[in-house]
Amino acid sequence: MTKILMIAADGTAIDHLDYAMFRMKEEGFDLTVAAPEKRPLKTTTHWGAPDKHLYYVERPGYTVTPDAAFRDIDPAAYDALLVPGGRAPEYLRNNAECMAIVRHFIDADKPIAATCHGPLILLGAGVKGRRMTCTDDTATDVTVFGNTFEFARGPWYNEPDNVTDGNIVTSRGWVHYHDWIREFIKMLRDRGLAEAKPAPAKTKRILMIAGDHSSSGQVAYGLERMLEAGHEVVIAAPEKRMLETIIDQREEGWDMADVPGVYMYEYMCFEIPAGATLEEVDPAEFDGLLLPGGRGPEYLRNEAGTREIVRHFMDAGKPVGTICQAPRYLLAAGVTGMKLAGLEMIRTEIEQANTYVAAADQPVIDRNVVSVSGRPYYHVWTREFLRMLDK
Repeated sequence: MTKILMIAADGTAIDHLDYAMFRMKEEGFDLTVAAPEKRPLKTTTHWGAPDKHLYYVERPGYTVTPDAAFRDIDPAAYDALLVPGGRAPEYLRNNAECMAIVRHFIDADKPIAATCHGPLILLGAGVKGRRMTCTDDTATDVTVFGNTFEFARGPWYNEPDNVTDGNIVTSRGWVHYHDWIREFIKMLRDRGLAEAKPAPAKTKRILMIAGDHSSSGQVAYGLERMLEAGHEVVIAAPEKRMLETIIDQREEGWDMADVPGVYMYEYMCFEIPAGATLEEVDPAEFDGLLLPGGRGPEYLRNEAGTREIVRHFMDAGKPVGTICQAPRYLLAAGVTGMKLAGLEMIRTEIEQANTYVAAADQPVIDRNVVSVSGRPYYHVWTREFLRMLDK
């Protein structure tokens, strides 16, 4: 089995870590997350919009427990390296154990993928003479250390979406995870480290319902995963504007008493643009419906347009994927007699006319609906939805 190493620390951007981590799990790779110490890491989120320069305000992300400390890692045992960004690379580039690990992958010409501030770690390990991209505010570092910075902002800006030079693929960060990881997996496949998979028979149109206080991680992961698979995604909301999404520590069932330091529950995260209003969406034009959770479903289920959209997909038997609190959309639309997974907190709601399944890491598939409990099973949610969509 292909073994992937990921480097993380306090200050790692949770969105980078999450997308790379869940995609590796979805592909069936053996992933190890390594950090300076094997203890819970306080990751970060960046609140702001993707089209603003220096747009973010950093706030706490999910608490992630690494699999190993750097001192316990033998890099020779791994086939490839993932380097997420955030603030962590600014400190990790000064960590001797981290630099020794990274130099192994550089010297051995093994696949490396870095995003956002992640290339700072490669620079610290001595990478020179390469073409790279990264977040705009660290572009100077790339050139100062003897490399070439390439401005790659992706299709939203009509620019390239990643830069690949030899064994290294780099990307700017959010909104380009799908291109970053797609290129990384392609590199693994080209080297015989991953199984070749056919492209989708045709591009499908996916509708996602979201709003303020929807789960940032679920909206971003679902969006990026569908784009990586080659599909078109439209996010529909009550208004066509930037949505202020959140993360909620309770999604993963954390007991805050066990998390060291001051840590709260909900934080603002990304501003994610809605592409259409609920009123202007014609659900007949879409092939599947992806429903992220968070706090959004609490009020979005009361929108008449939401219920009409959900009923269309249920009546037409088109694929529907729910996670976390998203089964509330189905309940509001009158769905009964189904087996559904979701957060434990909505068990009693589901059990009024359906069957709640404490599914943990397993998908629950009933009729045209796949439902998943929540984090840390984003990969299960999208994997099963894509399988249903392909059928």
